Amino acid sequence: MGLQKFRFDKEGTKHPNGSIELITQWMGGPTLAGVKNCPTEFGPRMVYITGEPDTFFSIPASCKYKGKTYKGFVTSDETGLVFHVYKGK
Repeated sequence: MGLQKFRFDKEGTKHPNGSIELITQWMGGPTLAGVKNCPTEFGPRMVYITGEPDTFFSIPASCKYKGKTYKGFVTSDETGLVFHVYKGK
């Protein structure tokens, strides 16, 4: 089973930092399902949304780097969407 939890129906906004929103079209409206070329500490990666937003400012997400899965969250800044890895044990 891969990291992808939600389907991608269309590409959304392309941000100045190169990140591209991947959107799911639900009956209730569009929902962010992934981010292509998302800036991470490993360089630009495909980041998958893994759950419902836990706050107004962040959404749980994960990505793979060198065969390892990293959990974290997607948030935004003035340049676009950015992935932050959870630091801890």
